[in-house]
Amino acid sequence: MKTRTILMSAWLLGLAVVAGEEAKQPEAAAPPKPEIEMAPEDTEALDGSTNDPFAPGGVFGYQAKIPAQRGKEARQALQLRLEVWDIATKKLAGQVDEVHAPGDLATLRKDLLADDSSILIHSFLAATDEKSRTLNESILEFIYPTEYEPPVGPPSQSAERSEQQTKETAAWQRWLDAAGKYSVPTSFETRNTGATLEAVVQPVQVEEKTWDVSLAFDSVSLSGMISYGADDLLIEMPAFSSIRTSGLIRMCEGEWRIKAIQEAPRTSDGKATGRSWLTLVRVDRAR
Repeated sequence: MKTRTILMSAWLLGLAVVAGEEAKQPEAAAPPKPEIEMAPEDTEALDGSTNDPFAPGGVFGYQAKIPAQRGKEARQALQLRLEVWDIATKKLAGQVDEVHAPGDLATLRKDLLADDSSILIHSFLAATDEKSRTLNESILEFIYPTEYEPPVGPPSQSAERSEQQTKETAAWQRWLDAAGKYSVPTSFETRNTGATLEAVVQPVQVEEKTWDVSLAFDSVSLSGMISYGADDLLIEMPAFSSIRTSGLIRMCEGEWRIKAIQEAPRTSDGKATGRSWLTLVRVDRAR
């Protein structure tokens, strides 16, 4: 009986050793998964971008990457139009009250074209394809100072001055009278002024000749310069004004639609101009 117990214990110990050795062996590596190449969507993947503002095309000098599957797809060629009108606010309020159907809006636009008091601020026409991103910009880079160095007067002179020192002081005084009284800008920033239109147009499956338009429009302008400190120092900072409109809207093909009516940018002193900006959008087939 004692011998059997000893043999049983040795057998169990051997099983434990074998199990431990198997646990130490590395697991077989899983076969690598095949790589799947995903073609980028038209609204993504821009190639050739550069951060050099002095390069051809500046920071917007890129080309859209063409997805591989695009050559096998049928896409409708489109024209996206956007207009921004500057109109007297009171007059525009009465005109909008008369718009009840797309035909009324077309009549309103014809009246604006014939009215010399209404100003066409922006007129974009962008060639695009359905489900493709389009970006159009008209930019003026405005560089302005953000930090100034105050003027420094000439060093104090003792009562006894040489002829050379007197000449140097006189020369310094002439420079000071001409420009030295002004503060000197030491740091600068750049702000893009102008208009930017970005959009993606997609067909609506449940409504014939209807399009969903994802739209972003931005217009930035320089309203003026504001002085800080003494007028003689000429420490000025720019005042920018901007109007933005964006969102997802549903468009009937070949018909104008009002995207927004907004107050026109105010003057640099914050006064209202009494005018409003009317933004119209339209989608047409190019063929």
